[in-house]
Amino acid sequence: MPTNNDVLTIAEQRQPVLVQHFKNVIKKNELAHAYLFAGPNGSGKEELAMWIAMRLFCINLQDGQPCGKCEECQRISQREHPDVLIVEPEGNSIKVDQVRLLKSEFSKSGMEGNKKVFIIAGAETMTASAANSLLKFLEEPSGNITALLLTTNPNLLLPTVISRTQEMEMQPLAVNELQSQLESAGVGKHLLALTSRLTNSPDQAAEWLVDDWLGQTAAAVWQWESQLLKPDMSAFVTVGTTLVPLAKDRPHQRIVLDIILAGFRDMLLENIDQEKFVMSFPSHRKDLQELTTRYSKKQLVDVTDLGLQSKQLLERNVSFQNVAESLTLKAFNVLSK
Repeated sequence: MPTNNDVLTIAEQRQPVLVQHFKNVIKKNELAHAYLFAGPNGSGKEELAMWIAMRLFCINLQDGQPCGKCEECQRISQREHPDVLIVEPEGNSIKVDQVRLLKSEFSKSGMEGNKKVFIIAGAETMTASAANSLLKFLEEPSGNITALLLTTNPNLLLPTVISRTQEMEMQPLAVNELQSQLESAGVGKHLLALTSRLTNSPDQAAEWLVDDWLGQTAAAVWQWESQLLKPDMSAFVTVGTTLVPLAKDRPHQRIVLDIILAGFRDMLLENIDQEKFVMSFPSHRKDLQELTTRYSKKQLVDVTDLGLQSKQLLERNVSFQNVAESLTLKAFNVLSK
């Protein structure tokens, strides 16, 4: 969760449509009692939730916008406001005791007014008992209370929880705005197209830049893919020597497979139309043109389908090395027909 006044700027930049929506809703006094904000990390859902809290308590509104400087806004941004409670996972999950504490706060009147706001970050990590404990409030809201549930994956929430909230998908940034923010986050021009295909979050992209992880991974995936297309069986060795060390945990493993799929997309579209699409690996366009001419569209479609199947296998807890090695062998089989 953000802890400074940058939340206002970030909310406006990343979710301008929803900020305007909530300006209108709050002005008309039509704010619902519970919302579910769904979007990837860095999409602005945390900042939007804080913006709403500041908007409700700010004592120096400026054209419907919280000032970010008054005592109320400052206390909210510093997590010191008694009527704005933020719950986050303890360890890997939100526990039932955290929700019970939340419910006890629900039952009290506002410490300094008649409004209360509760922000539940990582709502998808609630244990079943925690989610069930929350349901009563969502079913029978009382008082001037607003609950904001934030999630990266609404599919992991109980359907009964979702049905008692207004679900709002975070709006993706326009391509030009996203690429501008990615550049500001430090993404090099040679990685802009790939990064914008992988994420709509500049914050997430910045994490991938640590120790040049994204650059190294993109290079490793291209090495593997070019070996695959030659075809060169050393691609199988590259899995163990290069890809596996980069895929250090489940989140990174998912991104490695996404980068592989981005490469497969380039491969497929290059075979179909050489001019009318933006490549994820633009610096390799000429090499890709030469490598894909020997294959039929059906072969390239089948290889791309194998990549999609690999993502499903990873989600079934098959090890990344087994997934990648299996993909390599099956792709060789398709391309050798």
